[in-house]
Amino acid sequence: MPEKTKEPFAPDAWWREWFNHIYLDVYAHRDDNEADEEIKAALAFLPLQPSYRILDLCSGNGRHCRALRKAGYNRIFGVDYSYPLLRQAIAESPSAHYLRADMRLLPFPGESFDALLSFFTSFGYFKTNMENIGVLHEAARVLVPGGLFLLDYLNPDYIRQTLEPETERTHGDYIIKERRYISDDGERIEKEIVIENWGGKDHRYYESVRLYSLDEMKEMLESASMLLQGVRGSFQGEEFGQESPRMILYGTKE
Repeated sequence: MPEKTKEPFAPDAWWREWFNHIYLDVYAHRDDNEADEEIKAALAFLPLQPSYRILDLCSGNGRHCRALRKAGYNRIFGVDYSYPLLRQAIAESPSAHYLRADMRLLPFPGESFDALLSFFTSFGYFKTNMENIGVLHEAARVLVPGGLFLLDYLNPDYIRQTLEPETERTHGDYIIKERRYISDDGERIEKEIVIENWGGKDHRYYESVRLYSLDEMKEMLESASMLLQGVRGSFQGEEFGQESPRMILYGTKE
C-alpha cells in the first residue's frame, strides 16, 4: 500500500498557483497529438453535430479546442482559470473563443451550449463535496435540454492499485520530482511536485483531487439532472472496470 499522510498537504486553492508556464513544461507530453486522439474517441461516444456550440471546460492551453477545429467544429469556447495557459491557447488557436473563469461560476447564460467536454481530470479539485457538485450543476445550467456532456476523470481504484509514492525524471536541464499520497481518510490523491533547476531555481507545487467512485459520480450527475449514458475505461473505448486507467463518463442533460 502507498504511504499515507495524516492530512492532505496541498493548499485548498493549489490550482491557483500550479497551472502556469512551468506546468506546460512538466506536462509537455500531453500534446496536440494526444488531444487529436481523445477528440476522435469523444466523437465516437457522442453524436456531436458540426453546428453545435461546444464548451471545453478547463480548456488549458487549448489543445482540445484545436483538435475540435481540425475535426470540423467551429463554434468552440474554452474556459480556464489560468492566465498563462489561456495566453498560449489564444496565441496558438485564435479562432476559438477563450474566457477566464472559475468553473464554479461560468460567465454564460443558461442553455448556451449544445455540448460540454472536460478532459484530463479537471474535476474534484475543491475541498468540499458541495463545491464539486456545484461544478456539475453549473455544467448542466449552461447546457440546452438534451445537451451532451463528456467528463474525463480518474479511476480511484486504479489510482490506489498503481500509485507510485515517488518518481524522478529529467527533462532538459531540470529535474522533476513527484511525491504522491492517499490522504488518511482515503478520499483524496495528493501530489507534491518539485522542479529543480528550472530557470536556475527550484519550484514547488501541489495537486489534490477528490477520489469519487463511479456510484458517487452517478449520484452527483443525477442531482444535476445529467443522465449518464455510458462509462469507458480509456479513450481506446474499453469497458470501465476496477483496473481501467480512466473513468470517462458521458450522457445528456435531462
